[in-house]
Amino acid sequence: MKGYSTKQILDPWFDMPDNYAELEKVYRTLAKSADQRLVRLERYADEKGFETAKEWAYARAMHDIKQWSGDEADRFNVKPPASKTDLLSKIQDIKTFLESKTSTKVGIVSVYKRKADSLNKTMRAEYGDDWTDVTWKDMAQYFDSALYDKIDKSYGSKTKMLVMSQIKKQKKEIADDIKQKKDVHVKLDDEEAQIKINDIFNAYPKQVKALLKESK
Repeated sequence: MKGYSTKQILDPWFDMPDNYAELEKVYRTLAKSADQRLVRLERYADEKGFETAKEWAYARAMHDIKQWSGDEADRFNVKPPASKTDLLSKIQDIKTFLESKTSTKVGIVSVYKRKADSLNKTMRAEYGDDWTDVTWKDMAQYFDSALYDKIDKSYGSKTKMLVMSQIKKQKKEIADDIKQKKDVHVKLDDEEAQIKINDIFNAYPKQVKALLKESK
């Protein structure tokens, strides 16, 4: 009996076999590919700019794995479900992971880049010269930073994003002020936003300093 490739199975025109033995072949092929991808995502999470690799598709996969195999499980490729219905359901869960953009490094970059492009367009239209365009790496590092976690939700998402932009635009000035233990003071045309951002910089100097080092 023939085997299957992951590429073949993920093709939209692939006809899923009807008998259990062939379905098990499909399952084993997909599960091995998915587990290899999980390992790669775990490695990527240790790389600069990819610290969030274990979110999104990875987190969804881990949830599915534990639903199928218990809380101690961390891989798809285990003994297949006994019933054909359950086997088909698990195959679908694995396909969902493999087809997710954020299950690959290239996909993660594309997601961040799309977010960065959209954010730059929106914020540039609203804040003009107060906004400095950010890259996908800026976003990845910022979203994974202690500063982003620390900023109170009451500031709002736009203020949070302006913080990232100003860190990029005025990195040296901000770093010098923190080093000299001065109050950080960035100037923006939008006075209300300026007050909020300076409050944040001066409330969390350690977290700002750490992010400045990361973004070199």
